This record gives sequence, C-alpha cells and structure tokens, in this order.
Amino acid sequence: MIRGILWLVPGLISGSLWAQTADSIDRHVQLSVLESSWLEWCQATACASNDTALWNIRDFNKGETPALDTATLKMRMQVLDAASPMDLSWNPVAHSRIAFYAAKRPIHLGRMLGRTPLYFPVFEEALDRHDLPMELKYLAVVESGLNPTARSHAGAGGLWQFMYATARAQGLRIDSYIDERRDPVRSTEAACQFLKKLYDRYGDWYLALAAYNAGPGNVNKAIRRSGGKDNFWEIRYFLPQETRNYVPAFMAVVYLMEFHSEHNIFPSTLLSPYAALDTVSVETVLRFDQIAAHLDMDERGLELLNPMFRLNIIPGPPEKWPLVLPQEMIPSFLTFQDSMVLHEPERTPKIVFVPEPVIYRVKSGDVLGKIASNYGVNVKQLKEWNGLNGNMIRVGQKLKIHANPRSL
Repeated sequence: MIRGILWLVPGLISGSLWAQTADSIDRHVQLSVLESSWLEWCQATACASNDTALWNIRDFNKGETPALDTATLKMRMQVLDAASPMDLSWNPVAHSRIAFYAAKRPIHLGRMLGRTPLYFPVFEEALDRHDLPMELKYLAVVESGLNPTARSHAGAGGLWQFMYATARAQGLRIDSYIDERRDPVRSTEAACQFLKKLYDRYGDWYLALAAYNAGPGNVNKAIRRSGGKDNFWEIRYFLPQETRNYVPAFMAVVYLMEFHSEHNIFPSTLLSPYAALDTVSVETVLRFDQIAAHLDMDERGLELLNPMFRLNIIPGPPEKWPLVLPQEMIPSFLTFQDSMVLHEPERTPKIVFVPEPVIYRVKSGDVLGKIASNYGVNVKQLKEWNGLNGNMIRVGQKLKIHANPRSL
C-alpha cells in the first residue's frame, strides 16, 4: 500500500531517496516476517493445553478421584526413581501424602500445572547449569505454589520462599522498590546455589531439603538426637512437625505432577510460555501504568511478568532493569518508550538509590582514592559517609561504603 502511494507521486521523491525508502520498507517487511516466524516457533515449542478433552483419555467424570492402586503406584514411582538421582521409591508415608493430595488438592494442582509453562523452563535451565536434579523444580510448587508474591506467616517470600536474612546472604536485593526473591531468574539462581551448598554439607538430598525448610541447625540437632543417623527417614521424628511432612509432600508433588492425567488432574488457566517472552533494558524511572497506557497490556499483566518491582515502578538509575514482555510487544515498547515517560510525569516519584553500606577494613597501602576507585564511588562520598575531615586513614580502620552491589 505504501509503495503504491509513492509511485503515484514520483515527482516528490528522488531516485536515491526512493531506493532508500523502498529498502527501508523491505527491511521492515522482512523483520516482521522473521518476528512472526519466531513467535510461531516459540508457541509450538512451548505448546501446552488446558483442553480437558485432550488430557482425559481415560474418560474420568468431572470431580472423580480415581482409585489409588498400591501396586500401580509402586511401579510408577519405580520409574521416577530410576530416572532420578533422588530417592523417589515408594514408601508408606509418601503414599499417604499422594492419596491426600490426589483426593483433596486436584484443583490446586491443576492451577500449578497451568503455571509451569512460565516458570519451569527457568528452573530447568538453572538446575541443568548447576548439575542438580531436575526434580527440584517441584520444590517451588511445595514452597510457594508457583506464586512469586507468596509470603509465609514467618516472613519467607518469593517462588523459593527465602527468609530475609537467607536471601541477603545469597546476594538477593530487597528494598522498598525491589524484592529479588520474587524474580524467577534471580531467585532460582540463588536457590540453586543454596541447595547445592546444603547437599555438599549433608551428602543426602532429603537432608538437604529438610535443612532448606527448617534450617541446618534443626537438622544437625535431629542428627545428634537420633544418635548420629544420616538418613531423613531415620531422623524424621526428631525434626519439627512441618519438616517431617516436607519431604513426603515433595515426593507427592513430583509424582502427581508427572502422572497427573492418571489421577484426573489437568492444567487450568495456562500462563504465557516462557519462550514467548523477552526482556528489554530500562534505564529510567518508569511506572507500570505509563507502560500500560501505550501497550495492549494492563497493569495486572505487567505485574504477573515482572513481580520483583514491589510498587509497580521500575526504579531506574544506577542500574538497567530487565522488563519482561510478550515478544510481540517488544517493538511497540521500543517505539513508545520515550512517550511513556511523558505520561502523567508528575506522578513519578524521585528515586535516589542509596545502597546499604559495605564495611571495608583498611589494608596496608590503601588510600582513599584507591578504595573509592575500586568501589566505583568518589573520595568526597567516602569522607561524607565516614565523617572524615582529611585524607588520613589507618590500617584496620572500618569504612562504610554505599556501593552498588552490581558494581562489585
């Protein structure tokens, strides 16, 4: 259509300009075709369905709870056990949890299955990179129900339910605007590192999971009270009540999500597949409502894909923040990004990011200029933070440095 209009007014366009315009149009068309093909591939690769008719090949009635045959259950768990470095063999405690969840939690598990296209690819990539059992992806189902904004009565938060102190020890940022416990990528990386540490400490996956739930201190006490046993099932009754059921619950979730259709449990309310999403870097302070005003997406959709922004505000400098969007919306975001900032700018807060201080102990040969350079700050800031009037510092002196942790 555009090319046809241009041919009607050849006198308005020189030959060279027309060639440039035509090339630009061709490149735009080619890019659109490439983007369309890529999105089709992503959707096909991450295909998922909540069509009960496709899943229900055994013709279960709605709400029916199929009988739980022990021999069949043992056989299926033997299959899972053979394919995993974790012990997934049948035992009566796990059997009772499977029976309970199959009868009492089918709707909940169906919702979890519907959320897996968004989160499991992230988990699987990280677990594979850290050489950890793939079955650990189901731990997030037990912990948070695959809800990144979940918060326990004890204060644990995010997909992997980190307590504040544990999250900070794993390098996750938590402040008024950001909670990286909620970010699927960053929290999963922290969870993998933490689980690996626990396994290296105990040499047993179920003791590691017990320590993840109750803390290493409680597991160590249980081991001592059991007379030095090193098996979860042998120390189980010396653990806190919640932790006694934690591993059986994990086994039940692994089994029922692997064999869900055999128990009349089917995915519901599918979330966007991870492969159909992409990220753009945002350097300015930007509100979700500013983004929604220029895209075919509401604030709730932005919240779902970007849960680590606690107040629905991207806090801007000094970092570049990843904004997750459906791939088809990336071109529109890049086109309208400058306009978004101008949408009701008076509602955008002025954010001054002051990181929590790092405590640095002065070493022999240190001078303020060298320390400032190493931490990406300036000498004037060092003096202000530490009440220094001059440049004199002494070996062993402690200095507060409000350094951006991403720059260290």
